[in-house]
Amino acid sequence: MSEPHEMMSCFGSTRSQVRILSPRLGSQGNTETGVGKTWAKELSVLVKNLDVAYRSGNAQVSDKQFDQLENRLKEIDPQNSYFQKRMKLLSLDNYPFSEWWAKSAKGETMIVQPKFDGCALGLRYQSGTLVAAFTRSGKDVTEAARTICNLPLELPEDGIAVSEEPLEIRGELYAPNLSRTKSQALAAGHLRKKVPTGHGLSFVAYEILGSTNDEIEDIKRLESWFFEIPPTNRTADPKQVKQWHKEWLASELFENLPADGIVVKVASGATKQKLGVNSKCPNWAIAMKD
Repeated sequence: MSEPHEMMSCFGSTRSQVRILSPRLGSQGNTETGVGKTWAKELSVLVKNLDVAYRSGNAQVSDKQFDQLENRLKEIDPQNSYFQKRMKLLSLDNYPFSEWWAKSAKGETMIVQPKFDGCALGLRYQSGTLVAAFTRSGKDVTEAARTICNLPLELPEDGIAVSEEPLEIRGELYAPNLSRTKSQALAAGHLRKKVPTGHGLSFVAYEILGSTNDEIEDIKRLESWFFEIPPTNRTADPKQVKQWHKEWLASELFENLPADGIVVKVASGATKQKLGVNSKCPNWAIAMKD
């Protein structure tokens, strides 16, 4: 991996911050020293600011550059608060399905689910208890999440569910009886309220963050923990995926749900690990919309 100082001249509007940091880049990897602690603190501030800029739609560096800085911070200060609180909720790419299939899913079993139109939420459980909930922008909405009637506040005593290690689950807050536009508006409004009620909203869970299991195994586990799960189709045939997309467009598939497309994922946990993710999207999943 290239040291960060090799790319700092490309940072655009963050250049003034980079000039301050650049004389020390690449040489301080020990946070036990005073200089090392200062360098870690300055890098932490820079990474956090870049992350906020990206989440607000104003990315100031390339994905590769951000990943390098984030990885460098993790190397020198793995216990930094940035990693302790942060929950990264990736978006989905939507380039042509045939191109994605040829590159990532050829010969693989795929699962197809509705792409719920609401607000993405990441839930964190500690020893089986809900302790935090975050939006994609990183906003803490724990109290709002607690008001959703079908969102479990406690998980069953089932191994990983009650582990002392944090368990993070991703899903969507949505309105099951509304159109997709109204669903998203109601969910977003709920998260902005000072005194949220949860009225008219549900939470559907579809991912255990950091899991290396197959998709179907994780979906079954989420269901065993009493989460609502999405309807899930499975196939290895790309023609079938295209047919399901046509059915969704014709309101013949997932028609009773506020969905703005379908999500196609590689089912194998091993293949998902191999494909990995970038700073914006998982390489093992894609959205098919209108």
